[in-house]
Amino acid sequence: MIGWSLIALMAISLMFGGGGVGRGLTNLLVQLVALGILLFTPGALRHFVATAPKTLLILVGLTLALPLIQLLPLPAGLWQSLPGRDMAVESRELVGAGDDWFPITLDRARTLTAVLALIGPLAVLTAVFGRKLAQGRHILLLLVGLALANFLFGALQFATSSDALILYGSRSDGRFYGFFANHNSSGLLMVIGLCAMVGFYADKPRRATQSAAMAFVAMLLVIGVVLTNSRSSTALLLLPLAWIGWLILKELAKVEARKRWTIIGAGVLGIAAVGALVATNDRLGATWERYGDLEDSRPDIWEDTANGIDRYWPVGSGMGTFDEVFQVEESLETLVTGRAGRAHNEYLEIVLEAGIVGGLLVIGWGLYLLFATWRGLRSVHAPVTLAAAMASACIALQALLDLPLRNMALLCVAGLLVALLSAPLSTKRD
Repeated sequence: MIGWSLIALMAISLMFGGGGVGRGLTNLLVQLVALGILLFTPGALRHFVATAPKTLLILVGLTLALPLIQLLPLPAGLWQSLPGRDMAVESRELVGAGDDWFPITLDRARTLTAVLALIGPLAVLTAVFGRKLAQGRHILLLLVGLALANFLFGALQFATSSDALILYGSRSDGRFYGFFANHNSSGLLMVIGLCAMVGFYADKPRRATQSAAMAFVAMLLVIGVVLTNSRSSTALLLLPLAWIGWLILKELAKVEARKRWTIIGAGVLGIAAVGALVATNDRLGATWERYGDLEDSRPDIWEDTANGIDRYWPVGSGMGTFDEVFQVEESLETLVTGRAGRAHNEYLEIVLEAGIVGGLLVIGWGLYLLFATWRGLRSVHAPVTLAAAMASACIALQALLDLPLRNMALLCVAGLLVALLSAPLSTKRD
């Protein structure tokens, strides 16, 4: 088994960690549970340090060290010389603090929050790491369970007429949120769950009844993703659905010609039925209508973010500080009544906040996961690796348009995926 501590942490992160930085107390609950796992299972942390690939340890160490270094106080002559600190110097001089020691970050509270957010994925990594490759199927099943729980909770929200079960905000826009404040994150988790389910199925042959049950759950997850009205999550469905199509073609090749055409006919009827449901259901159809208008404020935000990157390059403004520093960069031509809050591009936001070091870390993680995927696809449990790689690719792709790793729930899911992809690198061949 994968351990009750891990199951409890993932369940708590889903129920209380989907609100983002604006939900400090619920995030703290997740972080305290994660910290408890790290403190009360010190052997797991020692085992992780002793057996993990050196590249992974370096990446984890640098990721943890980056915001901590940004919090270290610097003498006045040093922090004043950092790029983009002109306004900070002027404001601190006004209150007589111009010669005090200050850190690299322009908002210590936000950067400290970023440090604490890393406790969750670190606890997940240590809890999972070093287990047998065969147990990767159980982890995939855990991801399916999390996605299904999110769908069921969202369905319950839809079934009620009040906002009593809405954890964040209200149901005025009619979208499917589940345990998240962001409908894109809710859709992404269900896409990840679908990837995990396909990998679980492909890793070991299933009986007909099991296959039918998994097909039913997969259909629910697809419907849940469409109900979120998230264009990015709906587009990402193409990845697991393409894998499902490939598996179906492989199975059809083993069936007699007469039965094969019967199965194909049934499949076409099923697809037509789903298409008719989407076309006639207002809530399902609302997602497709959103594809008719792809214009939004993201390109303007990206342009202003690029100006901020140039201002603070190559040091950055400090992890978690985007919302504070972006107000200075937002151009009057694109100013709107609401606040951007985020860059809606994880990569641009990281480079703004962490400069060249943040960009290099992103590249380092990408190269490491690509190498881990290549090694894992050569193992006997290649479908587990492929499922984790596909789910990681979904996170990376949505990060181009949104902020998937800015909530505790998906951060912990990302930790699970890194552990799954790293397993073949730390498991000796027989």
